Order: sequence, then C-alpha cells, then structure tokens
Amino acid sequence: MKKLISLAAFALTIAALPALAQNSKRAGSLGFASDFQTIPVVANLNGIGGKFVTYVSIYNPTASGFTVQASLFDAAGTRRDAVISLAAGELKTYANFLDAVFNGFIGGGAVTLRAADSAGGQRNNRFIVDAEVRTPGGHYGTSVPVLEFAGSGARSFAPGITVDSNSRTNIGCFDESGFANKVHVTVLDSTGTQTVGSTDLNLAANGWFQTAVTSIVSNGIVRFEPSDAAVCYAVVVDNTTQDGRVISASEYQP
Repeated sequence: MKKLISLAAFALTIAALPALAQNSKRAGSLGFASDFQTIPVVANLNGIGGKFVTYVSIYNPTASGFTVQASLFDAAGTRRDAVISLAAGELKTYANFLDAVFNGFIGGGAVTLRAADSAGGQRNNRFIVDAEVRTPGGHYGTSVPVLEFAGSGARSFAPGITVDSNSRTNIGCFDESGFANKVHVTVLDSTGTQTVGSTDLNLAANGWFQTAVTSIVSNGIVRFEPSDAAVCYAVVVDNTTQDGRVISASEYQP
C-alpha cells in the first residue's frame, strides 16, 4: 500500500491551516443549542497569505445567566481553560477568539465549550456557537462546523475531496479519548474501492493535528479509523479563488 500523504513537521502543518479561511459565507452551527460543543479547529497564526484568526460567537437563548468553560487543546494535548460568563439572552462575539479568551495564544488547536449545570444538576444551560477561521476584517473566511456530539472510536468518512493543480486538501483530527490515539487514514478514489494513499495520524492524549493530503485524487473519500474516540475533518481549497469547504467526517459503524 502506497503512503502518499505527507506528514510535515508541525510548524509546516500549521502554515497550511489557513487553507481553512477562504470563504466569505458563514453557515453557523448545526442547529442545536447544547450545554457542550466542540470547535474541531481554531487558529491564531501567520501562514500562507497572511494572518488567520478565529471568529466565534456564543449566544445564550435561555432566561438564566450561566458560565461556559472554554478549553483549548493544542497538538501536544496541553489544555488551557478560560471562563466565559453569559447573561440571560446575551450574545458575545470574538473577532480573534484565541487572542481574547486565551491570553494571546498563537497557534492552532481544538476548543471544547461546556456550560455549568443548572440547579439540581440539570443540564438546561444551553448555548449556540458559530465559528469561522478568517483573515482579520473578514475579507476571507471558512465556516467551521461546531459539533454537539462527541466522537467515538468508529470509522468515519469525509467524502468529496480533490487534490490536483486546481485544488488542495488538508485533513485533521482531535483526540477526545484522553489517551494517545492512532488514526489510520486512507484516501480512496471516487468509487470508494481503490486506495490512492494512506498514513497514520498519531495524536497525543487530547491532542489536535492537521496535515496536507498529497495524493492526487478527484472527488475522493477520506476514511478515518481511530483507535479511540476522535473527531476528524477535511478541508478542500480552490487554488485560484482560495475558497474553502470544511467536511466534517461522518461516523459509520456497520
């Protein structure tokens, strides 16, 4: 089996992350208010084409105020915590989330958001999140799907990727198991039957990692097979317009 996905050093991988931030539209969250949500990729760094930051809005639609614990996990799995207070009906927006909430953190990672329980241990403190990796001022941006449900160890698929002279693709995963996690990645052709590349992403406990796909493929499929709980995604970018499209990997367990 050919190994055609290059795993560059983390610094080079980070430089490729701005491929996420290239679409002027923002789709928002997946439609659920929840007490726990995950943003699978966030950034505050310089890369190809300039500096890229993460816009985040958090809205409390309830009639009560509460706090949300934001936890940032980097490639080493290092955790940084911050607390966001939301009054009843309050919306907070952050043009550069990592800078504002995590004291100027530079780099990439994943963020989880968890609301404090309401009285009696009930989980009624629900909020809505919208996230976008963009250039400052919002000139270019790509919506990042916010995930309500935690990942599992099941295989997942990100269909519709292309790597050629016109398009490039990045892939990434965030370990949610709390243990070191090997994710076996296979790139399949458009029929889903031919392997065009494969590799392993070795995630630190609670770690996040992103890299580029170098296998030439048109309308291919990325299959992720983690050894433990993880959430994964792919990002396809048009090399001419720099528009990007994030594909959250969908789990399927026969």
